[in-house]
Amino acid sequence: MSRADLTLFDQLLERVSDSMVEEALGYREDPAPPPKDSGSFESTQLPANPRECISQTGYDFIVRFETGGKPYYERVVKGRPVWPGFQSGITIGCGYDLGYHTLSDFQAEWGSRLPGADFNRLAKAIGFRTTEPGRAQKVLQAKALAQSLSDITVSWDTAIEQFDKAKFPAFIRELYRALDNLDRLHPHCQGALLSLAFNRGAQFASVGERYTEMRAIGELMRNGSIASIRKIPAQIRSMKRIWGETSALGERRESEAKLFEAGLNETRLLERPSAENTLEATDELPSSESHEDVEVEQTDSADETELEAILNSGLEASGFTVDSVRWAPVDDEQPDYRHLDTRLAGKTFEFTPDDLATLITTNAFQPLAGKIIFGLRGARLVGGAKRENVTSITVTDQRPDHRDFRCIIGIYDPAGRRLWAYQASTVPNAAYVFKCFSESSAGTKIDKLTGNILLTGCYTMTVGTHRKGTPGEIPTVLRLSKTPTGASEAVVLRSLADVSYDRFDCFHRTTPANNIHPGQLSQGFSSAGCLTFPGRYANGQHTGSWADFRNALGIDNQSDGRQFSLVLLTGLDAAMAWNVRVSGENKSALTRLRTGSKSDAVTRLQAALGLKPDQSQLIGPITRHNLIYRQIEKLGWADGIYSHAMDELLRLQVWSKI
Repeated sequence: MSRADLTLFDQLLERVSDSMVEEALGYREDPAPPPKDSGSFESTQLPANPRECISQTGYDFIVRFETGGKPYYERVVKGRPVWPGFQSGITIGCGYDLGYHTLSDFQAEWGSRLPGADFNRLAKAIGFRTTEPGRAQKVLQAKALAQSLSDITVSWDTAIEQFDKAKFPAFIRELYRALDNLDRLHPHCQGALLSLAFNRGAQFASVGERYTEMRAIGELMRNGSIASIRKIPAQIRSMKRIWGETSALGERRESEAKLFEAGLNETRLLERPSAENTLEATDELPSSESHEDVEVEQTDSADETELEAILNSGLEASGFTVDSVRWAPVDDEQPDYRHLDTRLAGKTFEFTPDDLATLITTNAFQPLAGKIIFGLRGARLVGGAKRENVTSITVTDQRPDHRDFRCIIGIYDPAGRRLWAYQASTVPNAAYVFKCFSESSAGTKIDKLTGNILLTGCYTMTVGTHRKGTPGEIPTVLRLSKTPTGASEAVVLRSLADVSYDRFDCFHRTTPANNIHPGQLSQGFSSAGCLTFPGRYANGQHTGSWADFRNALGIDNQSDGRQFSLVLLTGLDAAMAWNVRVSGENKSALTRLRTGSKSDAVTRLQAALGLKPDQSQLIGPITRHNLIYRQIEKLGWADGIYSHAMDELLRLQVWSKI
């Protein structure tokens, strides 16, 4: 297996042996007393579930270095109390060093996990560690003490349960007390700093030459800028001077630096906006938007033959396969959902034309006259796969899975106040999520990748041909363009470091073929970013729900050039609109600015971002791209959506000026 095929975890530990882990386990630094004014408050507010702030790779890395891992624990340690050496005391379970804990700590964390007799015998080792003065004599005592306690065993299940429920959360709390802006970091980055704290303590303010790099990290985190955060891996590596480049702790520091860099790479959300769209060293502000089509081929076209080949290939890249592809399991990590009220997740509700009209108004969309296409990402149509010419539809909020039709695409007729709705998809097939990741891992440049997800917003769609001139050509589809043959620029999301879309992924300004067309498969859909319906185009005929949708919209083989607006939102957006209607709550909770928003607030946002206000007052790819960059710069993550809450976070005062 080549190194490129190794998982991140394997790459971090490929040079680490059991003996190195054993050596590292013996090193502990005396904990520094907390600052007098620290109290119990965190420098960074602790999340409701602290475990979620650390990536699985970060967790597994810490478990390996702190415990040796289950195989090492059961084969070498055998669950017995040990003295790891160096400055340690008697250690039990997953690296629980009795020499560095008080009796009250031990009682709270192990009193219910050990038999009383075992607890009392181990309690004699509390506070004892092999440090100067008199270390030589203490070493002899430690060896004798470990031998006398060797009949006591702690099973792996008990050890890891204590680690997960007591030790791990305690260290996360200490880290959050010590450092500012942790919530801006990718979970890999937080895992690297937590590993450092496990080994050296959260001593980011300690005095002395030994703690030079620790203090520097504390200062860089206080600054919190992207430029400062990018300097942290170098500080971690610099610590190797203390133990030596090839020592066990030198290897641990190197792996922590690599883990931090992996988080930075996954937070490679986008490059700095290009020079023509940002402030230059000139008196003139840059132009904010260009709303014209680009005369280039659309990117990200799916091919049914290629898709089937990927699905059946069994290919693996960095430990991931097509089967690994999933929707982000936590709504707060997904850009489409982070800004929404997740208390309504999974709700079933009646969605009406008034609800859609409310969403259009509160998002400051100004769609084209006539019928409007709407999409609800992550929504199930209750009562069947289609509902036509009705006054309301029953919807259940759900999440996509990149395999089945788990979204709704429909039509809204403002004149007749009627709805048409079809079970469909607004996300790419899992094969193309994997293809994008694997191509990126192999070094393919971002503008050559295939596989993206279209961000929510309001877009102009024009009837034209999909994949014209190829064997997969489909006439009279709806193209993401303003002409039948053009290509509109849009900001899309690509997952380059794993196979799930989240707020740390890459936002890419491109000209995607995110068109609306039939799925072209007997099961699932062919899409590298397109919005798709059950159905096919073959032998000159449109079939399935796709044909029903075309008929309801009123397009036929003579419709090239006709234009429609696509209002793409989520099932949870729709649930919030329903909730506002039935509860009487203020509609301001729904206020957002995103692609397609058009209002005075857009002008204020563009000015706050350092852009020349666009006369059309319309958010296009340049404004959204710059908003995303500002979010990354200030928050460390992005969703490209501007709400009242985001206004407070970025302090641009867009809404307060109304």
